Amino acid sequence: MTFVLQMLETGKEESPIHALDPRAKLLWWICLIIVPILVTNPYILIGYTVWVWILAGIGKVAGRMYKFLIVFYPIMIGFIVFTWPFFYAATPDQHFLFNWSIFHASWEGVFYALAMGIRIILALTACTFFVMTTDLMNLASSVGQFLQEKFGISYMMPLMIISSFKFLPEMSGDYVTIINVFKSRALDMDSGTLVERMKKIVPVAIPLIDGMLARAQIIAIALELKAFNPNNKNRPFYYQHDFTWKDTVFILSGVALIVLSLVFKYYGLNSVESLL
Repeated sequence: MTFVLQMLETGKEESPIHALDPRAKLLWWICLIIVPILVTNPYILIGYTVWVWILAGIGKVAGRMYKFLIVFYPIMIGFIVFTWPFFYAATPDQHFLFNWSIFHASWEGVFYALAMGIRIILALTACTFFVMTTDLMNLASSVGQFLQEKFGISYMMPLMIISSFKFLPEMSGDYVTIINVFKSRALDMDSGTLVERMKKIVPVAIPLIDGMLARAQIIAIALELKAFNPNNKNRPFYYQHDFTWKDTVFILSGVALIVLSLVFKYYGLNSVESLL
């Protein structure tokens, strides 16, 4: 949880990537989510992942990204490689590690599982990079400005979405605090049957929900004191977000990966099956 909070704070730092328009980074991130859907070739996916890491170096977040992802990479790949080969369709031409009744695993299945793991790794790396280089409040402001000016939509919608992101780490922090308080009073939260442990969660949930409702009420009062009107569609913005050529180039780098993936698909090189 501490790292999640640090990751959110990283978005407020300064670098060539941080200085880009948040909307440009959002569109780039969407492109990187689409790419793993189009490509399953592990070599291509590794190349795309390396590209994200190069951008992380430019954004001065590579070191902190490494500390987070070095833990999740083995988990993602390990779980998929351990389970996926058992569900990979068996054919007579495969090189089986074992093949008994309905249970089987082959080198082809392991390779396919690795490709699926790298797919998830690319999406996870792009998502982490986006969060660590984007201030969520600036993102809400820029998206709100765009929706208001282009479509006449109230700023309330992006504000609600971003507020929910800010509530999650606070709720998790409150949960850990409440658990520690109960443990300090000699309540064993980690033992007992499943039903007994669920019953112990009830006294934790009550103060947790009460605290979140109190926090929501404070935010509502603060908005009211500042004369916030959810129906105001002519709200001025303190900071004006404007696209520059750098933002366009950054978006095009994401679009280029999609185009390149479509080219690979056209020539039949996009799938892992082309390597088996």
